Amino acid sequence: MELHIDEEVRQDARAVFSRLGLSEEEAVTLFYKRTIAEGRLPFGRAQNGAARVKKKRMNERFAEWDAR
Repeated sequence: MELHIDEEVRQDARAVFSRLGLSEEEAVTLFYKRTIAEGRLPFGRAQNGAARVKKKRMNERFAEWDAR
């Protein structure tokens, strides 16, 4: 698969993946699996700040669990 992603966005994402113990390939695979399981993108539209932080933490936990 060939993707064209802004290099700064890619580096920032890689830092997050690394913190979660995921490779870039594992993170993309996780995104695809979540998309399939939910039948939609695995995140909602823009939310207020507190809800967005809570959802971010929840998604990080899901990523940790799925990586095991």
